[in-house]
Amino acid sequence: MLENSLWLRYNPTKTIREVLARIYECSAVEIGDDERELYASLKRHLTKKEFRMIMMNEAGLSPEEIGAEVGLHGDELAKAQYKAYRKVRQDKIRLEVRASKTKEEVPSEDDEA
Repeated sequence: MLENSLWLRYNPTKTIREVLARIYECSAVEIGDDERELYASLKRHLTKKEFRMIMMNEAGLSPEEIGAEVGLHGDELAKAQYKAYRKVRQDKIRLEVRASKTKEEVPSEDDEA
């Protein structure tokens, strides 16, 4: 899976799939199965700071701990977190995360021949 990733450093018990399902308010079945693809998709669309804030927030760390790690405090931190979650909810990320699921389900033309 993601043995040496930042995700496991902060979220050893939650999967990216579970978190995205909660954010998108859908079932985990609708999200792609490959954790590496989901991780790469988030990394591709978010800045390092945004990605780290989301990981730490989902792990249940306090705003003080998150702020110390990313260098933001108070209102700046709240605005940055809001912006990061808004970015994750954008259609391009949502469709990419769900597309990884549909790619697995759709048989290719080579399989039918």
